[in-house]
Amino acid sequence: MKTECELKVEDLRCNCDPSVFTFKSTAEIEPLQDVIGQKRAVQAIDFGLNMDSPGYNIFVTGQAGTGKTTIVSDIVGNYARELPTPDDWCMVNNFQDRYRPRAMRVPPVKAALFSKQMSRLVDVLKIRLPEAYDDKAFQEQQAAVREKYRQQERAILAGVGKMAKEKGLAISRTPEGYQVIPLVAGKPVTSDEFSKLPDAEQKRMETEIQVIQDGLKATVGEVNAVRQEQSTELEALVGQVALRVVTERMAHLVDAYRECPTILVYLAEVKAELVENVEDFMPEEDDGNPMKAMFMPSEKPSFQRYRVNVLVDQTETRGAPVIFEPNPTYLNLFGRIEKRAHMGAATTDFTMVQAGSLLQANGGYLIMEIESIITDPFAWESLKRALQNKKLYIEDVPAGMGFANASLKPEPIPLDVK
Repeated sequence: MKTECELKVEDLRCNCDPSVFTFKSTAEIEPLQDVIGQKRAVQAIDFGLNMDSPGYNIFVTGQAGTGKTTIVSDIVGNYARELPTPDDWCMVNNFQDRYRPRAMRVPPVKAALFSKQMSRLVDVLKIRLPEAYDDKAFQEQQAAVREKYRQQERAILAGVGKMAKEKGLAISRTPEGYQVIPLVAGKPVTSDEFSKLPDAEQKRMETEIQVIQDGLKATVGEVNAVRQEQSTELEALVGQVALRVVTERMAHLVDAYRECPTILVYLAEVKAELVENVEDFMPEEDDGNPMKAMFMPSEKPSFQRYRVNVLVDQTETRGAPVIFEPNPTYLNLFGRIEKRAHMGAATTDFTMVQAGSLLQANGGYLIMEIESIITDPFAWESLKRALQNKKLYIEDVPAGMGFANASLKPEPIPLDVK
C-alpha cells in the first residue's frame, strides 16, 4: 500500500548557514592540493613515480573530460619539484670526425653561459693572436732564426763558390735554382760572347761548368735541408706564441670547469685545434688586385667549429623537468638535424642539431597522449627501443623509411626519463 509523502517547498533545498564559514569569499581560501574522488588512481601514480627501477613507466586511462592530463601534470609536477635539476646538454664539434659530433654534459644552468664564453674566447683570440705576432720581441726572434740559417746557407755555398771562382766561373741564384755562369776578365759573358770564344776555351769552360754543377747538386741538397730546418724552427716559434696566448685566454675556463672532466677534455681539444690552425686568426693580405677578388674569392676561415650548440638549458627548470608533448611525432620526440641550402646543395653541421622532447625531459618526466604515439609506428618502435636501451639517438629519419638520407651521426646521449 502506497503512502503518499508530500514535501514542502522548503524541504527541496539545503540551507547553509553562512555563519559557519570563516571567510567572506572563496578567493581567500588556498586551493585544494588533493584530487577529489580519485584516491586509488593517485596512489597508483604515486607508486609508479617512486619506482626507480628501469622499465617502469605509467599508463593512465579513463573517460574523456575527467581531467586526466591536469591531474597527472599536477601530481608529477609536485613530485618533480623535490628532485635535483638534471644537467644541461650541448652538442660540440668532433675535431677528429666532424660527421660524428659529440654530446657533452654540462652542469645545470651552465650550458648557455659556456656557449657564450666559447664565442667570446674566439673573438678575443682574433685580436690577441695578431697582436702577439706583431710584437717586437717576436719579430726579433724570427729575424734571429732567419739570420742563423742564412749564415749556414752562406757557409755551405762558400766552398763551391770558391771552387767556381778559381775556375773562372760564378754561381747565380735564379727563381728556378742555382746557375753556373762563365766569366771572362771577371765579368759574366752572354751566350753570344761565349760562342765567340775559341773552341778549346769553350770546351774547357763546359768541362769546368759540369764539375761545378755536379758539386752544386750535392750542395743544393744541403741547402734545402737547412731551409727545412729553418721552416720547422719558425713553425715551432709560431706554435709557442700561439700556445702561450691561447693558454692564457683559456685559463679562466679551465679553472671554472675544473670539476667537469668532459668539459676539460673538450677544452684541451679546442686548445690543440686553435694552436694548429693559428693562421686562421691572421688578417688576410690584400695584394690590391680587384680582378683576383672577383674571380678567385678566397674562402674565409670558419670559426663555426669552436661554437657550442646548446640542446637543453635548465635555467627555467626547478627540480626535475616535466614536459608535455601534445604532438609526439618522431622528430618532435627525438629531435632533428636541420639543413641549410648552399650553392644548390643541402648542408648541415653540429650547430644545426635540435633537441626533441625526450632530451628536454631527460632526468625527469615526459607526458604524452598514448593514442597519438601508437598511431605512428616508427615513433612508437623508436621510443620503446630508446627506453629499453636508455640511449637517445638524434639522427635523420633513416633512408629505409623513404624520407631522407643520414648526414650526421651525433654521439648517443644517456637517457633517463619516465
